[in-house]
Amino acid sequence: ACGGYSLYSVGKQAFSFEPDKWIYEGYTVTYVSLQLALWMGFTTVLLIGVDHRYKFDGKPNEKRLMKGKDPNHFDPKYFKGQEWNNPDLMRSEQAYRLANTAYGLHGRRIINLTEGSALDVFTKGKVEEWT
Repeated sequence: ACGGYSLYSVGKQAFSFEPDKWIYEGYTVTYVSLQLALWMGFTTVLLIGVDHRYKFDGKPNEKRLMKGKDPNHFDPKYFKGQEWNNPDLMRSEQAYRLANTAYGLHGRRIINLTEGSALDVFTKGKVEEWT
């Protein structure tokens, strides 16, 4: 639940303009957040910390147990000792392209301010330009 709302996840690969009714997960929580941000009326979304690199063993989407420190998140205890699914960078990029198109159709934009990010779907910028 999110602020009293439950999010209904569907497998339809699309950008939801009505995330209060349904949402597509897009293989990343960032995609879910982008759908919510557009719905809430944000005109510009600034991404910080989306380096789009992961260290993992196995195949994309494979369920794994995070043994030891989590090398992929801001806190090394983020998934430590928990099950998680390996990232699927190719499919998350497909979802990000849907978001970029949706924002553009509504005269809005997504800018990636993550220095050295491997994610090239969005326009890149610098944090200093926004402070």
